[in-house]
Amino acid sequence: MKKKVLSMLLSMAMVAGVITGCGSAAQSAADQLEAEGVTEIPQTEATTEATTEEAAPAEAKELDLSEQVDLVFYVMGDAPQDEELVEAALNEKLLEKCNATVDMQFSTWTDFQQKYANEITAQSADLIYIANWLNYGQLASSGAFEELDEMLDSVAPELKATVGDGALNMCKVDGKIYAVPNTWAEYVCNGVKYREDLRAKYDLPVPDSLENLEAYLLGIKENEPNQGLLTVTTEESQGLKTGFDAAWALNFKYSWVANNGLDYGLAANYDTPTDVYDYWYSDDFVDDMKLMKKWADLGFWSKSALSDTNNSDAYKNGLCVAEVAGQNPNKQVTAIADFENAGQGWESAYVAYGETNGIIFPGHATQNGTAIVRGCKNPERALLVLQTLLCDDEVNSILQYGIKGTHYDVVDGIYKNLQEEAGETPTFPYEGFNTWNIRNGETKLPQKTDVALQEMFDKYAVLGEKTKFPNVNIYDGFAENYDSYSAERSAVSNVMRQYLAPLEAGLVDDVDAAVDEFRNKMKEAGIDKCREEYTKQWVAYCEEYDYK
Repeated sequence: MKKKVLSMLLSMAMVAGVITGCGSAAQSAADQLEAEGVTEIPQTEATTEATTEEAAPAEAKELDLSEQVDLVFYVMGDAPQDEELVEAALNEKLLEKCNATVDMQFSTWTDFQQKYANEITAQSADLIYIANWLNYGQLASSGAFEELDEMLDSVAPELKATVGDGALNMCKVDGKIYAVPNTWAEYVCNGVKYREDLRAKYDLPVPDSLENLEAYLLGIKENEPNQGLLTVTTEESQGLKTGFDAAWALNFKYSWVANNGLDYGLAANYDTPTDVYDYWYSDDFVDDMKLMKKWADLGFWSKSALSDTNNSDAYKNGLCVAEVAGQNPNKQVTAIADFENAGQGWESAYVAYGETNGIIFPGHATQNGTAIVRGCKNPERALLVLQTLLCDDEVNSILQYGIKGTHYDVVDGIYKNLQEEAGETPTFPYEGFNTWNIRNGETKLPQKTDVALQEMFDKYAVLGEKTKFPNVNIYDGFAENYDSYSAERSAVSNVMRQYLAPLEAGLVDDVDAAVDEFRNKMKEAGIDKCREEYTKQWVAYCEEYDYK
């Protein structure tokens, strides 16, 4: 797996030198969190692809458990109020089964990127949450985590069998496994979230294509001219982004391996990922930018869209009727609940781009996983504890939901938080330890909202099974290393914000002339050098994992 340099400085005790990157790591992580449905308090959402056929677990070697081992487990976010109470109940079981305890340590969401880096450097944790948005690939390659291949066979064969070789292989870095993902395949596919009540009221088409989305917005404009249509994201952007997102609707049109294609205006279809083509310099790009201008001229978004302050609650508050970027099934479920609470008679619906373009897949395995920090004094015991946390239903339930009868109950197969039911603030909410990395798809208790969510997942799983790489996210395992062209990459990013953003927003007088100027500026910025090296890395990655 290629190494991606996130935009932060990591001084690592086990690595000589300093790993550097461009831009803002905090923003990169925030962008990732927002794309997964996070607004105020992050609830990480994506996990693994469906596992391959599972083999029977091998027999584990017998570990010497005579000495108690106390481990530190570092996770993201804030600690729940009843941390100590639940931790005590958890450790009572872990002492019985592994003669070990875990001390849950939390990053909090303030400066969490730097805190995470410091935790790696200090080697003060034993088990640690990992994710691709926390730079898993480069950290693993740099020696931050223990290799797990042999230990999985000798210490935790049940864990290996439960997770499956397919998911574990996606956690490989330079041919070695450094993390164990959870086992709940979750779809975070992007799409359009829209007001279904208005669609039905005016007998408009479901916005499941560019043409139907346009007709839907026009129909509402004609019937309710004062109603806002699209509120776009215009916050300060970092990296290879423009800060304008209405062009995401173009994903209805293309079967790309990633939303809006690869980086640097390159694109590759899901069925032929090594066949990279040039989107920015194509006729399709010109046509698409003319469509964006048409929509801007029709008033689908504000003329001041590029300078407006982002309003993340616009849809919730009825200020727009659709959102086209960064939307996923989890956000749709949240919208349903928001509308029910609002009591306005509004109804939210959702259509994934993959339902039209035919390409849909679950989140990547490295979006929620667990690693053993290099330097852990008892790595085998740590892996045994991890196996117990994930595979033992009794232990997993305490970790994820707290104490049954105190914090939660199960009614008709549905998780109920007893304090919420009583109108109180939960002292240990659902997944109160933020251990999304320990979700077990076979035993995970559904919340009320998970029923609708699972219906969507089941539908997407059927569609995903029909693709060339059935239900496999072939893009998110790729990580770019732009050390050799960081200056050009920075220049390209600046050109995107200055010249591409107005094109995507339709805020240019002459699209053809604006496209020519954008292309010329890209050449001056060094786009060719970026593309040449990026393409080499991408093709090598595809060939390594047989995505061709």
